[in-house]
Amino acid sequence: KRRCRHSSCSAPRAKARSLAAARYSLGALLLRALVAVAVAPAPRPNVVLLISDQWRYDWTSFDLPLLRTPTFELIAQSGVRFTRAVVPAPLCKPSRSSFASGLMYPNHGIFTGSKKQVLPPDTESLYKVLRQGGVHTMSVGKDDLSLINQLSSENLGFEAAQRCYGKDFGFRARWPLDKYMRDLDSKGLFERYQTEEPRLCNELPGTANHDYTCPGIEDMEFDDYIDDWIAARAKDMIAEAPHEKPYFIQVNYAGPHPPLIVTRGMEGNGRALERDWPKAHRSTTLRPELQQLMRSRYAALIEHIESLNQEVIDTVAARGDLNNTYICALSDHGEMLGDFWDDSPLYEPLQKNAPWQASIAVPMACMGPGIPAGQVVDDPINTLDLASTILEWQNMKAPPEFEAVSIKDLMEGGAHDGRPAMSSLLYEDHRFATAQQRFEDGHVYKFTCCIGACPYGRDLRKGAEVPQTGWVRHLFDLTEDPWEDTDLYGVPSKRPIAASLSSALIGEFMGCGGVAADATAS
Repeated sequence: KRRCRHSSCSAPRAKARSLAAARYSLGALLLRALVAVAVAPAPRPNVVLLISDQWRYDWTSFDLPLLRTPTFELIAQSGVRFTRAVVPAPLCKPSRSSFASGLMYPNHGIFTGSKKQVLPPDTESLYKVLRQGGVHTMSVGKDDLSLINQLSSENLGFEAAQRCYGKDFGFRARWPLDKYMRDLDSKGLFERYQTEEPRLCNELPGTANHDYTCPGIEDMEFDDYIDDWIAARAKDMIAEAPHEKPYFIQVNYAGPHPPLIVTRGMEGNGRALERDWPKAHRSTTLRPELQQLMRSRYAALIEHIESLNQEVIDTVAARGDLNNTYICALSDHGEMLGDFWDDSPLYEPLQKNAPWQASIAVPMACMGPGIPAGQVVDDPINTLDLASTILEWQNMKAPPEFEAVSIKDLMEGGAHDGRPAMSSLLYEDHRFATAQQRFEDGHVYKFTCCIGACPYGRDLRKGAEVPQTGWVRHLFDLTEDPWEDTDLYGVPSKRPIAASLSSALIGEFMGCGGVAADATAS
């Protein structure tokens, strides 16, 4: 067959070769692009911690349907909820110092709530490690880690900070001591803040506390209330965070910590003040109207913070960051709220500083990349472990001195590692340690070891004298007895469980003065 050599014959062939080459080049480009996408590291995630102050574990809508906590529900249903999250110590500063340092209480050296006690300057804090690893670190509100100034914020590892003291600090301040107080002062509101507690709260007859019974309503705009101020600063900091690197922000609310003062904006409109709240456990001698007063205010403060948390999450979403951000809601410790009033001749069962679940256990839920929705973890965990988890989310190694252990795998559906969750305190007349763990029978048991007496709250009853020596031991089956009403320590068949848990305690509480020997003898 003759081949055409005319230029008109070669043109189609040249065009075909050109199209083929173009298709090849386009395919090669697409292939290179796909390979680049496949090998390019995913952008590192952001982390938002929403930390309330003194929010007890069973005051969410999961345990108390009367209470409205839709933001906590959203986080839990979008990720994982922990029903037995225990804090390292049931006191603000020690608990938060444990989280910052990655160390169990009291290994970081912060024993009390004193503002003058600070972590040593050479502490490799979570925030320092994140910042050194290229994360934009921020703190807003009452982180309770030090006296507030720019130098202390930088020493802790925060690149940006809008920190303030708590609500219980206002009446102690003789002049504006933080940015929040200075903002109030610029509006002529600082004196009102100073006098808020004596104006709006009544002393509870026969007790040391007068910041729980606060029938007065603060006539203050939402923008001027401390938790609203904290949320507003948090939203601004998130909105202004750099886009070229991941950010970490710790949002530290001042509530629902007492004084239990609500504003006029929290009144009415179906808010918590109008609902009848369940009475405190084993507290028939605490007048019902006083219980309703304190519990309705506590609920109103929780529900208000819930609305603020939603605004913070909306700010994350507005940046387009929601799908690449871990968000956790939790608290630094719980609140006794009058429980065991009838059973406590030495202590007022208010505040924290106690080994009972109401004081040491908190709500905790997290959502974010890789966390399957709708998980519930009933095994005990320690909030301390969230510190190493955050570092693993950033593909960073925890410092060798960290005692926090990552629970990333557990959050993603893995098995619990079986470690006990512990909480302890060594502060004035509050000396105790606890450990709780699931055992082979499927039940979660809790061992409590106290020196002198097991406290039921922060303050001593008037005239009470606490024994300074002697071991006090309790064992509870939290699965069957969540209120810790039935002490099993004297049951011979349970002594091996008590011995196992007591051996997990640290420092002077290890063994609780000879529990293992008692178990062997029995």
